[in-house]
Amino acid sequence: MVERSELHEGMPVFTHRGEKLGHVVEVTDEELIVEKGLLVWRKDYAVPLDDVREIIADEVHLLHGPDSLLSGPREIDRSSRRTTH
Repeated sequence: MVERSELHEGMPVFTHRGEKLGHVVEVTDEELIVEKGLLVWRKDYAVPLDDVREIIADEVHLLHGPDSLLSGPREIDRSSRRTTH
């Protein structure tokens, strides 16, 4: 399992096949919040830390693909999340 201390805001997040999903916007004790999409179509998803396969060259690589964002990790309401930008 990846240590929480290895994760930080701004890290790019990739699927198990190397497709870029988005980037980390927040790290909690149990999950990382991934922002996916551009401008108006942005959505935030909570990804359990257990779903992180590894960190390579300051990039987060997950155990699954983008379809798992809809069936596994839950979508986060952007208005309920504290934003720093």
